[in-house]
Amino acid sequence: MGELPIEASLPQLWVERDDDAPRAREVISAYFKGVPTGPPVRCPGCGEENPPAFELCWKCGGGI
Repeated sequence: MGELPIEASLPQLWVERDDDAPRAREVISAYFKGVPTGPPVRCPGCGEENPPAFELCWKCGGGI
């Protein structure tokens, strides 16, 4: 209970004018190219497993 559905927490890009659609597609494409993928990363401080996109450990807050 109290959790947001996944579609409510994902970034959104709304296009008001049809002429802006090509630029919006470029922005979306650039976003997905910059999202790190791969295996989980272990925090060197506490050993907790974190998703590859995290820069800070979710458990201890240390840098990954």
